[in-house]
Parts: sequence; C-alpha cells; structure tokens
Amino acid sequence: MENLMIQLHELTNEVTFLSISLAIAVVFCLWLIPKTTDVMVNSAAGLAGKYLGRDKRTLVINASTNNPELFLMILSLSLFRLGGIATPLGSNFSNLYLMFFVAPIIVICKWIVFGKFDKVSILWKLILKEKRLVLWHLFMSFVMFVFASTAYWCLTGVIEFTPLEEQTQLRTWPWLGFGGIVCCVGVFLFFQYERRLKVRRPELFEDINEENYEASWIQFLLGTAVLVASCYILNSLFLAWTEVYASILSKVFGTAVFAGLHYFLGSLISSLPETTVAIENYERLTSPDLNTALASASQSNMTNLAIGCLGSLLASLLLLAGLSYQL
Repeated sequence: MENLMIQLHELTNEVTFLSISLAIAVVFCLWLIPKTTDVMVNSAAGLAGKYLGRDKRTLVINASTNNPELFLMILSLSLFRLGGIATPLGSNFSNLYLMFFVAPIIVICKWIVFGKFDKVSILWKLILKEKRLVLWHLFMSFVMFVFASTAYWCLTGVIEFTPLEEQTQLRTWPWLGFGGIVCCVGVFLFFQYERRLKVRRPELFEDINEENYEASWIQFLLGTAVLVASCYILNSLFLAWTEVYASILSKVFGTAVFAGLHYFLGSLISSLPETTVAIENYERLTSPDLNTALASASQSNMTNLAIGCLGSLLASLLLLAGLSYQL
C-alpha cells in the first residue's frame, strides 16, 4: 500500500499528493475510525454485560477503544519496525489532554452554541460533587503515563519528547523485555487501585447508561475488521510520508520519522475513539457516565500499557530469534 502512495506522489504534483493524503487522514480520523469504533464499542459493552457482568462494561468499553493502538503496533512489527510500539505508549500522553481538557471543552462549546447553558452549570456542579473521583482518574492516568514513559525509554534510550535519530542504536532484547515488565507492573497497580474504587463506589460501574449497547457479535467483528483495514492504510500513509517528506519531518521528529509519527500523530489519531466515548458520556450528566468518560483516560492508559507490554515482549522474542528490526 505504501508503494502505491509513493507512486501516486511520483505521478502527481506536490499539492495534489498532499491534498489527497490530508483528505484520507481527515476522513479516517474524524469519521471512519470514530464511527466504526463506536459500533464496535457499543457491541463490546453489550456483550460484556451479557457474558461478563454489568460491572465489567466500563473496562470493556474503554479497552475496546484501544484496538487502533493494538493494530497499528502489530502492523508495524510485521513490517520489522519497532516504532509502532510508540503508538500505545504515546497514547497515554494524548489521553491526558484529550479526555481531561479537549473533550469537556467540546461538550461545553456544543451546549453554548445550542443555548443549553443550564447543562454547563449541571456539568460543573457534577464535577465539583465528584471531585474525588475526578482526581482519582487524573492521578491514575498520570501514573500510567509515567510507566509508559519509562517503557519508552527502555525501548529507545531517550525520553519521549526527544527527537529520535535513525542511527539510534536499537536496544537489545533484555531492555525491551524490561520495558514489557514495567508496563506489566503498571497494569497490576491499576487493577489493585481500581478494585478498591469498585468496592467503595460499585454503582459507578453498574449503573451506566446502556441504551445504545447491543450484544452483537456481527457488529463487533465488522467494526473490528474495518478498524484493522483503517489502521493498515494509516500505517502505509505514515511509511509513505516517512519516505517522501523525510527531510521536512525530520526537523520535527528527528531522523527516525516513522517512530516519531507513531508516538505523536499515530497516538493522537488512535486516541480519537476514546475522545468520542468521553464526549458522549460527559453529555449524559450522571456520576456513572462521568466515571466512564474519565475512564477513557485512566483505563485506556492502563490498556495501552498492556498493549505496550505485549509489543515489547513480542519484539524481544523476535530479536532473540535473530530477526532484524529498525525504528
């Protein structure tokens, strides 16, 4: 697919290729990925309520929104690129500002535009009422981000906001394995603290709005299939941009453009489904749905750590097998 995009660049002028690339990115990011994820998430929540219990729905909803990170990472590994592991790790940073700042601002702006000022007041009162819950999710999201940053350093040898260079010496498999262990420890700690929250506030996980949740395996599998295809095309687009615009993008991301695109742009794109879930649940103005909205950051960050753990351990095993990788 990336070869087709590079050929398109060669057959057209710069403006045409850039316009087509941006059009693809906009359609996928603002419509296709959020829409298919919404279908998949609603089906997953319905299936979770049917087979796992009502209290598992919040986790399943927010874990399902991490499928784009999972698919982007696996596709990158299949192309012998370790940079794809940066997508789930980078999403832990994206989730912090998207769920706690961008999503509430979008909701408030929508209400202001439509003259629903009373809902702005209700949301503010709800946040004040549930400030301990808000702080819990903010704290856990930040802790998960710290674990993700540590795992990123194990992968690359630099902190996450440092531009990566193509000639950066790849970490050996013990470092990648250690990064996977770091992610695993973060996941364990999250479940320990969340278990206490469930004991203290079980209604937050049991009384969420479920009017759109349909236990449909067909919709779940269809949404998942479209997401896989979307992630494949976006991954190919990243590879094409890496080759075509390397000289320009390297000034922003460093010469390891592919890894930089995954950490900053790929993570942002793959976090859009979580943003959709957060916006929908902020708008419902109840404590359980507020918990689901905030969990779009905390639980998704934990799931990203689990994905990063899987990627790190897979990469370390493949390196042990003698396969050659690049960032």
